[in-house]
Amino acid sequence: MSMTPEEFKKSCKGIIPVQYCPMNEKMEVNYEGLKENTKFLVDFAEDGNKDLVIMTNGSTTEFYALPIEDQKKVIKTVVETADGKVPVIAGVSHPSALEAVKLAKYAEEVGADCVMSTPPYYHRAYRNELYEHYKTIAEAVDVAVMIYNNADVTGTFIPADLVAELAKIDNIVAIKDNTPTAIDYLLKVLLVNEKDMVLINGLGDYHYPASAAYGLRYQGFVTFIGNFAPQLSYAVYDAVMKGDFLEAMKAVEKISPLLFLMGRLFKKRVDHSILPEAFRTNYMYIPIGKAAMDIVGLHGGPLRPPLKELSPDEKEELRKILKEIGVI
Repeated sequence: MSMTPEEFKKSCKGIIPVQYCPMNEKMEVNYEGLKENTKFLVDFAEDGNKDLVIMTNGSTTEFYALPIEDQKKVIKTVVETADGKVPVIAGVSHPSALEAVKLAKYAEEVGADCVMSTPPYYHRAYRNELYEHYKTIAEAVDVAVMIYNNADVTGTFIPADLVAELAKIDNIVAIKDNTPTAIDYLLKVLLVNEKDMVLINGLGDYHYPASAAYGLRYQGFVTFIGNFAPQLSYAVYDAVMKGDFLEAMKAVEKISPLLFLMGRLFKKRVDHSILPEAFRTNYMYIPIGKAAMDIVGLHGGPLRPPLKELSPDEKEELRKILKEIGVI
């Protein structure tokens, strides 16, 4: 049974691993692997009653490359495996609010605690249309709704004042915020009533301490590292929650070799994005993360196009880094 929006808002904190979708060599979803990956996260959360929420069917899950029936099965598999032990957020993004509603209703039916959607993409929505997009999804379900503010995948950035307006809709209770600047973090802290909405940093371990410094209003962060090394991500969160930002910096420094690897591998590829650099995402975290899942004994597998796997040499470099930072 799904949480109520109010229950989810209180539970939406900590590290939020956005799951990878394990594939087999035929590019089919490896559902048994997905179950094992999910159980790994649940076991980690239960050992010490840690703050952890699972996010699935998002960009990192390669939802855009999956047929709707596979997206549904991914959501159902994760919800059933989590079995109410940790909250589950299900991505339901679609250019059309009408189609997003269909997937949101399905996610609610199978027991997801929250549904998450980007703004419309392909055709960008104007301000009023953005509001209506989320209002339409929220009115169609009784579970919590999370806004996903990511300009890189939509070409649209939701400003803080509009986020504050959306937060007044009863079951819109959270935002995954891929904001590019400190001032945008501050504006949401100042304008969004904490009784209405929980703020979650969407850019991960490296950005989280900076956003949390504004009064600890950002209650957690979405992480790819948390899928294969949740203890390292949790060290960042735990230090911040204790108010020890120097300790948080040490935890970030420990995982910084992964950040530098992402940068090196990104520079080897040609990026034709016309977005300003601040809004771009370094998508090397997806092939790096899937390869890391395989290296640590979980399930990653190949990627569906347009993304490509790391080369054998790049995987070996990753393996050395995982050993260096104590993951293997």
